Amino acid sequence: MWIRNLFLTVYGLSAGALTAAGFLAFLSMIGIIPRLAAMTKSIKYARLYEDFIALGGVAGTAVFLYRIKIPLGYPMLLIFGLFGGIFIGCLIGALAEVLKSLPIFSRRIALQKGIASVIYALALGKMLGCYLQFYLF
Repeated sequence: MWIRNLFLTVYGLSAGALTAAGFLAFLSMIGIIPRLAAMTKSIKYARLYEDFIALGGVAGTAVFLYRIKIPLGYPMLLIFGLFGGIFIGCLIGALAEVLKSLPIFSRRIALQKGIASVIYALALGKMLGCYLQFYLF
């Protein structure tokens, strides 16, 4: 019985480590962290940002696996949702920039002005879609 538990523990830790490594490799491939650090003029803290993202992944996994209750209430839930949304938005923006989808799209439809409006419309559409999915359906 203990051999089975040992095998499952090693298997679970290995699978989690591979998933985390894949996610961090994806983040480094698209270069979101150095790009955001350069935009905010805090490039000297880029390594610290990467460490906090990794620690956040570990903490989130521990909370999910061990069902840890964090009684901080709705204000902290709102703050967590805000920062989570900012991170996902930056990730999507960086991925779109890497794929060069917005410049190609704007040239195809001959869009000269109003790219910021298109980006805001995409963000509002994503927000509305999430709201409809989570609260109405």
